[in-house]
Amino acid sequence: MSSRTPALCVVQVTAGWVDDVPAVRDLSFTVSGPGLTMVVGPNGSGKSTVVELVSGYLRPWSGQVMVDGSPSHLPVVRARRRVCRTTPALFALMTVRDHLVLSARSTGTSPTRQLDRAEALGLAPWLDENAGTLSSGSAKKLWYLFCTAGDFSLIVLDEPFNTLDADTVQVVVDEITAWSLEATVLLVAHMPPDSLPPAAVIDLGRHNSDG
Repeated sequence: MSSRTPALCVVQVTAGWVDDVPAVRDLSFTVSGPGLTMVVGPNGSGKSTVVELVSGYLRPWSGQVMVDGSPSHLPVVRARRRVCRTTPALFALMTVRDHLVLSARSTGTSPTRQLDRAEALGLAPWLDENAGTLSSGSAKKLWYLFCTAGDFSLIVLDEPFNTLDADTVQVVVDEITAWSLEATVLLVAHMPPDSLPPAAVIDLGRHNSDG
């Protein structure tokens, strides 16, 4: 029997954004990892709340969120966790290339590796354009690259396929598939590609209806 610490452990968590209005209540689940775990549920079921709990940005009102055995908000977790939220938050006056180099240096990876990923996603023609001038699709691609640089043991992706064209979706699917062989991938997606079957599903709608 394995004694390995779970990659992600959520234990009886109640949390929310407004006092006395919990977005999730008594939520518990464990992800052993590695592999792809899908988080599903209707709007308002708490999917984005789970993303922020795992990111460490949102603290539980009660219960625990543990990443590799450490509370998710502790600095020690940051180096081995990546979080890609739905809405890009880029530096408008920095170029695409600047973003890629910054993300590479901050995560201890090669800028060449990031530039190669950008080329695969079709961003090569815009490397010297400021992020603030990009289309929504290109901004989404850059945000995805910026948030997923380097090596990690846990990655959280919140609707990464929105606004992406079919070719780009396939590149992202291939990356997620490769990551899931070595890391824990937590994916929130209303309509995930059929070519990306999860190893496990966390249904927040069912949890809330049971609660």
